Amino acid sequence: MKIRRPNAVIYFLIFIFVFPLMKFLFSLKVDKSRFIPPNGPFIVVSNHSSFADFLIVMLSLYPHRMNSVAAQKFFLYKPLTWFLPMMGAIPKNLFDPDVRSIIGIKTVLKRGGKILLFPEGRCACDGVYAGMHKSTGKLIKKLNVPVVSCSIEGAYTCMPFWRKGLKRGRVRIIVSNLFSEDCLKSLSVKQITHALDLRLSRAEDPPPDKPFQTFSSKNLAEGLENILYWCPKCDSEFALRSDNCTIRCSVCGNAAVLDKFTKFAPLSDDCVIFSGIHEWYREQARYEGRKLHPDMEPIGENVSVGLPSEIPGEGMTTCGNGEISISPDGWRFTGTVKGKETSLFFPIDTVPAVPIDPNEVFQIYAGGTFYTFTPQDARKCVQYSVLGEAAYWRFASNSLMTPRRDGGFCYEN
Repeated sequence: MKIRRPNAVIYFLIFIFVFPLMKFLFSLKVDKSRFIPPNGPFIVVSNHSSFADFLIVMLSLYPHRMNSVAAQKFFLYKPLTWFLPMMGAIPKNLFDPDVRSIIGIKTVLKRGGKILLFPEGRCACDGVYAGMHKSTGKLIKKLNVPVVSCSIEGAYTCMPFWRKGLKRGRVRIIVSNLFSEDCLKSLSVKQITHALDLRLSRAEDPPPDKPFQTFSSKNLAEGLENILYWCPKCDSEFALRSDNCTIRCSVCGNAAVLDKFTKFAPLSDDCVIFSGIHEWYREQARYEGRKLHPDMEPIGENVSVGLPSEIPGEGMTTCGNGEISISPDGWRFTGTVKGKETSLFFPIDTVPAVPIDPNEVFQIYAGGTFYTFTPQDARKCVQYSVLGEAAYWRFASNSLMTPRRDGGFCYEN
């Protein structure tokens, strides 16, 4: 696949029309006080918590035009089938060795271009840096070009993937130089990886003087049940419901109100809640982790399975059904695919994360392709995503990922 230079006219039109709109809707603030544009090619790395992150980075660094590394699935849908190649996007199979994408990156840098990477490889369900594949540090060391970091805050709640539409609020991005060529030559792969983790997680930042207000609209909690499905008071699953700014368990009445700083407040003294979305999601992961042990029975579900359509632009095609299960050694699917009896096995070491489209599908990348699975109760997509990541950290023999900042998926034996 030939990787084009990003189309200058389209890039300019997006900047002229979309950037003012984002500043109006989200009070987008770009801080470049720590950024000196490198001479020649460079790589931009950014945290990833919303589907709009690539636009935020592209617009914030204009007039620099960047070739973005994007998930293969986006190239399957119209109009992205022509738009992404025109903008020079490079397809990547997530969490799967992909020589094609590395060749594309080298091609762009060799001709003096700029590369945009999201090392996490997927949108973080809870908005917090989710760790990255350790090969990222090795790749950056080998490419040996300057690296610039972008830290995005606020996009998670203004433009989240777990609900439909946009919410007015505040978004800010901090652009900083991270590595120079001389710096990369003097650092080991391990040191580069550690520095990337620190910057993308913002663990090196001092505590803020005051919380960052991201919301300025009503219905703040709308859609939260798409990622928060566990009630910490009664352990009910999929009983949470959102209404305006409130999320409530329909079984025990446990309830909390979400404020403009994305913090929860209990509705009564006997409610059991957490301080924010991330803290709730982390404890939900630990709840799922308690189901995991070496002698566990496989946890399974009847699903329909999808594969990329053979017709360009038609996205994914449902092509079979069966049962998928997760156990200490990995994921297994048994059923029919394209009318044939099929058995698939994905070793636990090869599935470090399970990306989702909430209430639609969860995805597993393996062997140069990827599969989508839709449970009979599509709400369980997020549960299998949490279970999959928890199982990886519990059972994988040699982690290829850097851990989350909070250790929410790490468990004691």
